[in-house]
Amino acid sequence: MKPINSHTGLAVAARSLHHAGLLKQSMESSLKTLYKLGEKPFRDISDNTLRTDMMKMNEMLRNTPDESILNLNENKTKEIIITLKIYSHLCYMLHFEKPSLVAAVSLRMVELIMNNGLVSSSPLAFVYYGEVLVATGSVQEGCRLGRYHCLC
Repeated sequence: MKPINSHTGLAVAARSLHHAGLLKQSMESSLKTLYKLGEKPFRDISDNTLRTDMMKMNEMLRNTPDESILNLNENKTKEIIITLKIYSHLCYMLHFEKPSLVAAVSLRMVELIMNNGLVSSSPLAFVYYGEVLVATGSVQEGCRLGRYHCLC
């Protein structure tokens, strides 16, 4: 694995490509960086294993009070912070380039937060995952996560 500063540079390059209007190249750069950070390939929303993992996360979130989620420790690990920022940026781009992957990316973001603590991009993770829940019929659960955007 490359030093974390190398990954920061790759993340900045992906954002620069995005700002230059090169969304596809920015997305590809983000994906390469995530793979170098050890993240697994994404599953399409039609993948049954993804749906199973979403059901597990939904159950965990249902059994976790709002106060417990909002009072998660702040994560100060650079690798986690950078990974979540890359995911946040990627999730935004996927809405335009490959929406069928938004569920996998947003689920992974919430997994990282629940396992490691809150970071500055946590509100976006909850909103993106909430959006997926609403789109798949779990409106009440999705709206609950959308509220975290305002509370975090």
